[in-house]
Amino acid sequence: MFRFRLESVLNYRRTIEENLLKELSELRRQLSLEEDRLKMMIFEKDSHINDLGSLQKGGVTLQIEDIKLYFSYLNGLELKIKNQGDIIKKCRERADKKLVEVIDAMKNRKILEVIKERGYREYTREINLKEQRLLDEIAVNRFTRDMYGR
Repeated sequence: MFRFRLESVLNYRRTIEENLLKELSELRRQLSLEEDRLKMMIFEKDSHINDLGSLQKGGVTLQIEDIKLYFSYLNGLELKIKNQGDIIKKCRERADKKLVEVIDAMKNRKILEVIKERGYREYTREINLKEQRLLDEIAVNRFTRDMYGR
């Protein structure tokens, strides 16, 4: 019966890979959430700019304080958008770094799987050779017995 000496190491590497894949999935989910937040912020900013433009086109006279308030709010939104872009950049960097770790873990696991497969092929080759030798020996014995035994 074939027994791979490094089976426990292979199982460990599989576990490491699975954990890294889960972490990568979580990082990608977080990145998606942050990108959605950015889209909402941009939508909100564009919406307020359009509202301001509509008010001006509609002939509504705005007080200088209202205009300052609008621009102050829009500047604040622009700062939030910039900060959110930085957050997304960091999330993307973490996800990319985790992807590299996952690829390395996959390579390490596959190396052991290749070694295991080679060991199994060698084992089956040896078993087949032993079986063939046994069959050859039985055939020779039968031939010898038939030739000289009578």
